[in-house]
Amino acid sequence: MVGGVYAGYYPRSGHEDQIEVRLQADQRTQEAQINDLYVRNNRGEVVPLRDVVTLNKVSALQQITRDQRQRTITLYANVAPGKSQADALAKMKELADKTLPKGYHLVFNAGSTVFTDSMHDMLFALGLGIIVAYMVLASQFNSFVDPLTVLMALPFSASGALIALWLAHQSLNIYSMIGLILLMGIVKKNSIMLVDFTNEVRSEKKLPVNEALLEACPVRYRPILMTSVAVIAAAIPEALSHGAGSETQVPMAVVLIGGVLVSTVLTLFAVPCFYSWASQFESKHEHEDRVALAMEEAKLHPGHPAHKPGLVQRLKAQLKPKKKARA
Repeated sequence: MVGGVYAGYYPRSGHEDQIEVRLQADQRTQEAQINDLYVRNNRGEVVPLRDVVTLNKVSALQQITRDQRQRTITLYANVAPGKSQADALAKMKELADKTLPKGYHLVFNAGSTVFTDSMHDMLFALGLGIIVAYMVLASQFNSFVDPLTVLMALPFSASGALIALWLAHQSLNIYSMIGLILLMGIVKKNSIMLVDFTNEVRSEKKLPVNEALLEACPVRYRPILMTSVAVIAAAIPEALSHGAGSETQVPMAVVLIGGVLVSTVLTLFAVPCFYSWASQFESKHEHEDRVALAMEEAKLHPGHPAHKPGLVQRLKAQLKPKKKARA
């Protein structure tokens, strides 16, 4: 009678209007009229309201909302132009810490929770992808050192992606994180081609590490440059788009362009340097490197006994590592 009750819907002009039934305004403001209302007791008898309740006028909330049996006040807001959702949530957290009294706390809900959970899931997927990539590369190269050399391109690609987002005035959102995960798979192929061909040169031509790198890098420079240019050229139209849905394409394209560009330039310098330094920790090519160094020393001295027939084979046999005794 006072608060009202929804009694159904009324169809009109293709729409349904909700019907609410309650007393008129002048009939639910006076205490005497409310006391004259009739209700049923626990035995089904109709009695006046004054016989079962006492009316008191006090200030009270019009509506109380609860979440998990706790009183809540829900605030809705949109992200301001030029700001990201992460910035808005951080500012909301800062204001809540300064404003809310003791016993009150801020809880993110709905889209805010989805955004936070999505970012955590993306970071977990990124870390898991790096671990799986290392395991696959370790089995492919049969080495624990070569996968580290391949993964050296990932930090450069991430730095290039962040710089590109900053220059393009884009934020690190869910779409740019998807582009970052995609970027990790693209930039590894440059290092894989370089490391794999260097290992092939060292095995076939018995060259030392530095000489094998000097021969392998120029040969693999062309395919690395071709694939990188193709990826950048394909991402430029999406990075310049302004139509509907461009807010989901532009961050991913910007991440790809910046990451591939920086990683292509720096990979050709950083990966060979790391490969040369890390070669001292591997044993796969140790015998070949020792033979190659001995042969290079023999070539530098024409009077060296290594020039005698059959001595090269004896030299290789002497440099052959001894097999470890097994228990």
